Order: sequence, then structure tokens, then C-alpha cells
Amino acid sequence: MHPNQGWQAQQPPQGHGQGYGPAPGWGQPLRPSVAPAFLAGGLWLLVAVLCFVLAGLNSADGKGIRQTPEAAVALLGLAFGRGFIANGDPAIVATYVAGGVVLLLAALVIARLGFARWILAGLGFLVVAYYVFAVVRLTINHGGTLIIVPGIALMLWLAAAMVSVLPPVGRAMR
Repeated sequence: MHPNQGWQAQQPPQGHGQGYGPAPGWGQPLRPSVAPAFLAGGLWLLVAVLCFVLAGLNSADGKGIRQTPEAAVALLGLAFGRGFIANGDPAIVATYVAGGVVLLLAALVIARLGFARWILAGLGFLVVAYYVFAVVRLTINHGGTLIIVPGIALMLWLAAAMVSVLPPVGRAMR
């Protein structure tokens, strides 16, 4: 038997070199990277930690918001004033609840469930609007030295919300 018996010359694919089909040896296209989903989830984990730290700093020893006024101004809802918030306890609870919701949804983003990023983005942009209101109110009421912590919270919430709506994060969810 001859070693080349049964061997037939292969013809190159028709249309190759004219932009049709994948190049030889390339196979299937690569799956998108999951790194953007982990980046978005990691940013949301930082937001959750910030919420827990802010609420924890202001709920220890029963002193409430008088304990750390620099961090208290960054509690969610405190900028609405005494007529709406009263003693600050609802703001502490709202910040704890926001941290818990963000933590849960961040775990779902890291698990690459696409709906969670849209819920987080909506919540994030809502909280960003609140922090813009809080910073403006503090500035108008001559609390310029107190805007540092709400400003940091504003930037962190904004960064997490913006990263969540980027197209690479959406592709990473697939």
C-alpha cells in the first residue's frame, strides 16, 4: 500500500481572502471577558461597605448622628432636614438598608445576572441625585467643610452606576 493512498488534496475554501468567513485556523470567536462584570460588582461592594461604615459610625453608643457629624451628613436622607427626618435614626436605617440591597445585588452582578446591574444602576443614579442635592444644600447652608464625605460617596456611587451601564459589562453578563 502506498503511504499517500486515499489522500486527496484539499482545496482552499471558496471566497477566502475576500472577507468571507473566519481565517483558516481561527475557529470560533472568543467569549467576551467576564472582568467588566467583576469590576462592576467590586465597585458595588465598595459602595455597600461605605454604606455600612457610614451607618455604623453613627449608630454606636446611642449617640446617633451627633457622634460623627462629618460622616453623618453622608447618611441617606439626612439632607432633607429635621421636619422630614426628625432625629436621624431613619437616615441610619435607610443607609443600612441601601447597603444590604446593594450587597445582595452586587453578588448577583458578580454571578453575572444581567437584571441586577440595571436595578443597581437605577438605584445608583437615584442616590447620586440625592447626594447632589445634599452637597448643594450643605454648600448653600455654609457647610463647605462637611461636603467631603458626601462628595466621596457621590463619586463612588456615580462611578459604580456608570460602570454598570457600560456595554462591556453587558457583554460580560452573557
